[in-house]
Amino acid sequence: MNVAISESSIRINGVELRSGPQGASGRYISLGAAKKVLGQPQDTYVAGLGVRVYAWRDAGIHAQRGFRGLDKGKIFKLQVWFVDTYDKDEDKHSGKLNGHVQLDGLDITPDTTFDSIRSQLEKAGFAITEDQNVISAKKGEITIFTVETTNKIERIEAWCS
Repeated sequence: MNVAISESSIRINGVELRSGPQGASGRYISLGAAKKVLGQPQDTYVAGLGVRVYAWRDAGIHAQRGFRGLDKGKIFKLQVWFVDTYDKDEDKHSGKLNGHVQLDGLDITPDTTFDSIRSQLEKAGFAITEDQNVISAKKGEITIFTVETTNKIERIEAWCS
C-alpha cells in the first residue's frame, strides 16, 4: 500500500482522499474516496467524546469523523499506523500499515526509525518535540509520533480542519 501525505493532499494508491467538503484550510476527507481504495471499513466505532472512527485495520488506517463545531459530520483526521497498538479503553487494535508513506520527500516504512529521518524532518520544516519518552515531529496539520521509550515510528496523523 502506498500512501502520500502533504498539507493539501492525502493519496492512497493514487486515489485522492481529500475530495470531501471544503474546510477552512482545504478539503476534508471523503469517506467515499476512502472506501473506493480501501473497501468497507472493518470496524466503525465511537471513541472518546463522540468522534466516529472508521478503521481499516488490515491497512493500518483510521479516519475520524467530527461530532461538533466546524468538523461536525466531516472526516477531519487520518491516521496511518506503523505499529499495531491496543487501546484497552476501546478494546480495539489499530492494525499496521504494510507499505510505505511518502511525506515531504521522505519514504517512511514500518521499519523506519525516527533517528534515521530526524535530520530530514528538520530540513523539511518539522518541529521536533520530546515529551515523556515520546518524540513527535509536527509541521502544519501533520504529526509523526514514536512509540513510547523506543525509536520506532508509531503513527502519522494528518488533520484536515
